[in-house]
Amino acid sequence: MKLELITDAATLERNADQWDQVAGDFPFFRFAWMGSWIKHLGKGCQLAVLVAIDDDGKWLGIAPWCIDLQHNMTKRLRWISSGAACADYLSLIARPGHETSFADAAIDWLVSNIGQHGPFGRIDSVELEGAALAQPAASHFTERLSASGFDNHTTELEGCWKVDLPSQWSELEPKFSKSMRRKTKKASQRLSDDQTEVRSSRDVGFEELWPNFVELHQQRRQMLGQAGCFADARFQSFLQDAMSGLIESGHAEVVEIRHGGQPLASMLLLNDGETVYMYQSGMCDQRSAMEPGYQLAACAIQRAIEDGFRGFDFLRGDEPYKARWNTTRVTLSRIKFVPRNFSAQLKHSLWLTGKSLKHHVLSVS
Repeated sequence: MKLELITDAATLERNADQWDQVAGDFPFFRFAWMGSWIKHLGKGCQLAVLVAIDDDGKWLGIAPWCIDLQHNMTKRLRWISSGAACADYLSLIARPGHETSFADAAIDWLVSNIGQHGPFGRIDSVELEGAALAQPAASHFTERLSASGFDNHTTELEGCWKVDLPSQWSELEPKFSKSMRRKTKKASQRLSDDQTEVRSSRDVGFEELWPNFVELHQQRRQMLGQAGCFADARFQSFLQDAMSGLIESGHAEVVEIRHGGQPLASMLLLNDGETVYMYQSGMCDQRSAMEPGYQLAACAIQRAIEDGFRGFDFLRGDEPYKARWNTTRVTLSRIKFVPRNFSAQLKHSLWLTGKSLKHHVLSVS
């Protein structure tokens, strides 16, 4: 296993097939997702992708890193697609059987190369966002880097909410509360109504469904008094490109529910062959009485069961409705690793002070 540092997007583009062979089916790891992030949201970051390659030129592992140069006058090593893209379960990526050996090699390389004489000069922090420490890859990375002389500061984020799927919808419904069973029954009735049509990018062109999704998502955000992520044209371009690529490879789907010939609700679903992930959704704010949110979730879970998936994940966010679907919460964390040098420790202390002051101001306001 030899390690190669890739710092330009063109080299990664040329090796997109190699990337996907390592990434497997997990959508947040695939090049359609990460390559789109680099193209549209990576401005201000220097690529620092570390790749493990065998003697035959086959990629064995990928550390999808970049150097953020615009974060409070500090240089931080972060994961590609963390931040606004809100990718979950981030970690090092490796072929089966090479997870530990690659992680150890990548961490050794990192420890040796983030000082002032390294390829990027001194790095002030290494930040892993969206990590599930219950997963072996993220846990091993954290333990090894901490043991290599880094202090770490862990912040719990909103969790992911997962449900194990049975072979039939009728086996899942009895696990809901009585009031929830009424809601899901009503949702199923509405979905089977003659005026309701469910359309999917499997059958209808992605380009036809995408504008409706964006409009419905923005309606929902604006109803909540938020600008919505699609107010940022860069994010819209990122997600449109990422979804197009993932749909082409069979790892994503856009589903739209129409009622009376008009779009009622829409959602973006990702999958890794075993689990379906609900990444985003939107709904018509003028027809909330039809409870489109329950229709979306019921539709997504029923389709996942019919297609033979074993799990469904609502992804990050602690909205109360997610707990009603017989889900289990998976804790996600942001872990900041700080080298034990004066400059990095000073900047970390200032960051902690600012964080404490902000918390104090919010608590008394």
